[in-house]
Amino acid sequence: MAIRCKASMWFEAKVSYEMMAEEGMMKTVKMEFVIDALTFGEAEKRVMEEASAYASGGVNVLTLKIATFKEICFSDSEEADKWYKVKINQVIFDEKSEKEKHTMINILVQASSLKNAQQNTEEYMHGSLADYTIASVTETNIYDVLEYTTIEDEKPMAD
Repeated sequence: MAIRCKASMWFEAKVSYEMMAEEGMMKTVKMEFVIDALTFGEAEKRVMEEASAYASGGVNVLTLKIATFKEICFSDSEEADKWYKVKINQVIFDEKSEKEKHTMINILVQASSLKNAQQNTEEYMHGSLADYTIASVTETNIYDVLEYTTIEDEKPMAD
């Protein structure tokens, strides 16, 4: 299993829409998405396009905000079907003041379980020169991450 991390401008969106339930009745569904976009307008457009694939009618964007994390770690494991917000406390020694500085960073991690999210976070931090502690790992309600890809990104790599 490998992880791949991407820093970007991420937006969090909550949407609602109507869909046909198994009993044949209409049901209101709410979902959360994370979108890789440059502007609020682009994020709204992309999440509406994605959610409309599930909807029987219109899609309503309930909230749209800039995410508190700037980096997402994706897992290539098929079991990694959940998203976790991880708070990391980095300890960096400031040579000018000769004191330790504590900086809290947030990342979003794809994993199959809480334990697996912690392992993926440790793999992400493995090459870091800073000391760190994982302050918290919290499962989210995020349904999907809409990563921005270009045609170049989708081309297979040459051997």
